[in-house]
Amino acid sequence: MKDNEELRKLIAENPELPLVFNIYTDNINTDYCSIVFEESVDCKVSIVYFTDDRSYDDFDEILDDFRCDLADEDEFKDLSDDDYDKAVEKYIEENVRHYKAIVISVG
Repeated sequence: MKDNEELRKLIAENPELPLVFNIYTDNINTDYCSIVFEESVDCKVSIVYFTDDRSYDDFDEILDDFRCDLADEDEFKDLSDDDYDKAVEKYIEENVRHYKAIVISVG
């Protein structure tokens, strides 16, 4: 993203949206109190989902994780594959905190 042009454009087009930063922790050395990331890897408008231990900016990723996590729950056991997928999607939408934001992935 040269000179953050893409990010500035997204902010101008979506001034009401919060900024969410996705920082890859493998790049952070805890011996330092701060690190400057000069370039953003990616920026986009997306719905961000938050679980207790992770955040997602790609619905397919959270859907894959919850498909596995909910497979043994009684309310989902007897559903067809299509009905199960729909039920998992509904569960995520109703039970996982989420909102639309400008997501900046840095690393």
